Amino acid sequence: MLEDAFTQADYAINITDPAGRLLRVNNAYLKLYKFTSEQEVLGQTQRIIRSPSTPDSLYKDMWQTITRGQTWRGDLVNKALDNSEVHIHLTISPIRRNGEIVGYMGFSLDRAQQVMLERQLLHANKLMVLGTLGAGLAHEMNNPLASILLDAEYLKEIHSQPETALDHNAALSAAESVIRGVERMRRVLKHLLQYSKKDTPSEAGEVTVQELIEEAFLFVNRQLMNRGIDIRINIQEGLNVRGIRTQLESVFHNLISNSRDAFEERGQGGEGKYISITGRRNARGMVEIIFEDNAGGISSEHLEQIFEPFFTTKEGQMGTGLGLSLSRNIIVDHGGTIQCESSGGKTRFTLQLPHEAALPK
Repeated sequence: MLEDAFTQADYAINITDPAGRLLRVNNAYLKLYKFTSEQEVLGQTQRIIRSPSTPDSLYKDMWQTITRGQTWRGDLVNKALDNSEVHIHLTISPIRRNGEIVGYMGFSLDRAQQVMLERQLLHANKLMVLGTLGAGLAHEMNNPLASILLDAEYLKEIHSQPETALDHNAALSAAESVIRGVERMRRVLKHLLQYSKKDTPSEAGEVTVQELIEEAFLFVNRQLMNRGIDIRINIQEGLNVRGIRTQLESVFHNLISNSRDAFEERGQGGEGKYISITGRRNARGMVEIIFEDNAGGISSEHLEQIFEPFFTTKEGQMGTGLGLSLSRNIIVDHGGTIQCESSGGKTRFTLQLPHEAALPK
């Protein structure tokens, strides 16, 4: 009966020796990874299904946990025999005999349907964020447009009076101002189109943290400044991570939106308001990004719930309660962690992501 239960279970189950070599796998495991027989995998390690989409840091944490005799749980991406991606929720537990670890048992749950729904939800959330940042986008477009209009009128005026001596330096300066304004608008529109499209796993690549954060503020920078919110950015040089740029950027869009709304709701005075972002390599070699504001803080009773889906303290239609939940999923999918602490009217989110150099290509 035990053999039948193992063979016929819906969960993909594998049993390994202490070195991680496969001793048994069930039918669900073979089906999930598209193998035809158990003999194809026995004696091999899980590297036969390892995907480059899963960072080294996750496997390191996994092995540190199970070799201590504890159970490890987490989401990761593997690959099937045909190189297709397999998204799973994995639980690994040590197997003991007379107190000694003699192997490990893994239970894998296929997350394909869940991942598809999460991607659809993430895209919908990105479009919603763009809607909430619409006023900032209007500012970013209106300012260069106003400058272009003034410079164009000046150029038209001086060329409509051919008898007047032409100030070549002033005309050149006006033309350069027009070019700068158009380039600014083109950058904003290009980024808008890039951010609003649906993500695909193949778009994962090297991301420079400095550029990532600058682009996150692209639509809303002037809006925040007009509200008296000081923006402080201090990013260590050479900080790179590997991932999907627009997904990581959406994390910062959600944090920015939450800070902006918190300043609005709590009616903070015009002085001393700030949003700061600091980035550095920490002692563990991880990229650590700290997002902090002084918009009034989060109560201790709410702090434990902020990453739960659909939890929100915003009134009316202002919030869906999905922003921080999706942000955590994005960071975890990129092999990182996100934590929040709040005291003294300040809120701090600490994000950790594997440095690009430590990730598989």
